[in-house]
Amino acid sequence: MMITDRLRTLVGEALASDRFDHVVPVRKAREALGTVNDLAGRPFCTTAELAERTAAEQQRAADLREAAPVIVYFDGKDHRTKVKVEELLTSRSIAFRVLDVSEDEATRSFAETASKAKEFPLVFIAGNAVGGLHELQQLDVNGELARRVFGA
Repeated sequence: MMITDRLRTLVGEALASDRFDHVVPVRKAREALGTVNDLAGRPFCTTAELAERTAAEQQRAADLREAAPVIVYFDGKDHRTKVKVEELLTSRSIAFRVLDVSEDEATRSFAETASKAKEFPLVFIAGNAVGGLHELQQLDVNGELARRVFGA
């Protein structure tokens, strides 16, 4: 525990204590300082409250992890499959970008070579080829899709 955390909890425990409450000036001073502490956002807290805050902050940081970029390469032909891919990604709250490669031979060649597939749309997560709709559905069923995108 850091020195500042120790100081925070030491003062917080003193404010939460009922020791010397029978002495009116001590009780009134503790009530006034407790009110000021509450108004300041409770910088002084008990050890248990500090542990709870730390755990909540770590969970919040884990929840805010940035999602891996998802790109759907599309050649302008199979719109029905593209819509299904988009619906699957959207239903899982996965942000994605669609790149139309019908006019871009270099990008089209890259997508085909990297994924070892010729049929579009092709999905890439964090620069790694996933494949088409079928492979994306398999990742979703196995729970692997969320892990690859969100790291969870």
